[in-house]
Amino acid sequence: CKWCRERLQAEAMESSAAGTTAFEGPEKVLEVWFLPICKSKGGGSSSSPRLLLQKDDRKSGLRAVEKKVWERMLALVKCQILSVIGNEYLDAYLLSESSMFVYPRQVVLKTCGTTTLLNAVPELLKIARSIGLGVEDVFYNRQNYFFPEKQLHPHRSFADEVKALDTYFTNGAAYIVGKLNGNHWNFYNAERKQNVGEEVNQEEDVTFELLMTGLNPKLMKPFYYDSKLTPAQATKVSGIADLFPSAIIDDYVFEPFGYSMNGLVKDGYFTIHVTPQKSCSFVSFETNIVLLDYTELAEKVLKCFEPKRFILTLMGNEPSMAKLKKLDGPRVKQGLDVGKLCQNGFDVADDIQLKFQHYSLVFLALDRANARVKNKKEESLLLKATKSETEKGYS
Repeated sequence: CKWCRERLQAEAMESSAAGTTAFEGPEKVLEVWFLPICKSKGGGSSSSPRLLLQKDDRKSGLRAVEKKVWERMLALVKCQILSVIGNEYLDAYLLSESSMFVYPRQVVLKTCGTTTLLNAVPELLKIARSIGLGVEDVFYNRQNYFFPEKQLHPHRSFADEVKALDTYFTNGAAYIVGKLNGNHWNFYNAERKQNVGEEVNQEEDVTFELLMTGLNPKLMKPFYYDSKLTPAQATKVSGIADLFPSAIIDDYVFEPFGYSMNGLVKDGYFTIHVTPQKSCSFVSFETNIVLLDYTELAEKVLKCFEPKRFILTLMGNEPSMAKLKKLDGPRVKQGLDVGKLCQNGFDVADDIQLKFQHYSLVFLALDRANARVKNKKEESLLLKATKSETEKGYS
């Protein structure tokens, strides 16, 4: 779209004048689950997770919200809707900065660059209340920024983000997972506390994520705008189309560079966003498609981009994590063969597992054995960025 083209060209000119191509690829990601709120006999409120889960009703719950309402909310974030695809389960919005996914009672919003994602929270809660929904679970996460000094309030530091989130949600808890002086993952969770005997949502819910940096420049060509190459062709030649061959795909190549796509597979989605510039190359891959083993998918994604380092997160509730395949081998986790990933020349820098009230998290940080030696400039940029953000403090 014209707006996207002008915005990216302006950023490119500004970066060129500064002698670098600085775009913040790592996304801010907000996921909120809602429950219907109704009056109980005693005058209080009660919730039933099944009221808005009628699969045959394509536009129940949050899916019934009109596009113009979402557009007003996203204007607060400083991004626009490019296109929308949907099926009987969910709608996927491709944005000028990443993506949004809407289920009857769940919204996932992820935005990159200098967007102000958390400014959308009051409006999102207002929209939910207008159709009788209240908050059940909240998840917010992002990788460390590369250029934290460019961020706008309330995203100048994780401490500021946590402070903002705590004004909207109760029972919040914040975590920094991984090395502060390296690539790490900031995570916030506000879970609805369950009373004894209260029914807990048993829907399968899992998110698998790969956050990749130091991409192979030879593989980045499809993600630079070329009038002779359609977005669908870029998706095919890059190997992305082969990740889930039966998926419904919505893709976009930005001018002068950058790529985004959403894919739908039954009741699940996957999404990829590429920042191809060598000075700040970054790719995010995320899916909530439930698999028994995520090893093969991880290998396929890594082959598309050949990163020098990446963060892997696998987070799910008890029903979804219980379904993961129990693998055999010296370096395996349930549903993930770490040893196989290391065969591609990676070393494990971090291996962390956390258990929350209803969810579990697997966090891995891997980098190539020779990456630390060959990329002093990139390492220096990373250390400078993490130092800048850390100095702002968490307290």
